[in-house]
Amino acid sequence: MPASLSAQDTAAAVIFPAGTVYLNGAQLNNSSAFMAGDVLQTRDNGAANINVAGSSAVVDSNSIVRFQADGFSLDRGSISVATGKGLSVYARDFKITPASGEWTQFYITRSSGSIGIIARKASVIVTCGSNTSTVKEGQQISREDAASCGLITKGNGAPAAVKGPIITSGRIEMGTAALGGGLALWILAGHDDDPVSPKGP
Repeated sequence: MPASLSAQDTAAAVIFPAGTVYLNGAQLNNSSAFMAGDVLQTRDNGAANINVAGSSAVVDSNSIVRFQADGFSLDRGSISVATGKGLSVYARDFKITPASGEWTQFYITRSSGSIGIIARKASVIVTCGSNTSTVKEGQQISREDAASCGLITKGNGAPAAVKGPIITSGRIEMGTAALGGGLALWILAGHDDDPVSPKGP
């Protein structure tokens, strides 16, 4: 079982913005603390690196992410996570968690009515209600962005389009690297550009 994150572990993370990034509706120009309940939003030209409890995450452009007790909630867009601490990502009713305590890297997208999950290193467990599935390293699945908990298998390997930079346990360089490569290929289009507040949907 993966090592679980305590409330103290996730009391605060640190955001390193690149381009246009908002925290709770206010534009970020420098690094900032990311507290439970905070909302991070990136624009077309924005991305963000988040460091927390020995874990790292990269939030792609046109994404909305909320920080919570044991990880992140993805409201829109995409996030790439690397963790040895069991950091989870929530997308609608789905919870994505490392299957073991080993270093795990996974990529979650939420766009166009679907939720995509790619296990880049080690396996992840996807839970929705009483339904549980395992996505093994190098595999991906897609689920409808709805309360159906239905699985649609996309294949045994991740497509070339999403083979972007792999997050490591070391420091991640920001700037164009965070905006380019595979992490920027799942950019959404046609969304409202107004920054959201913590109480927004």
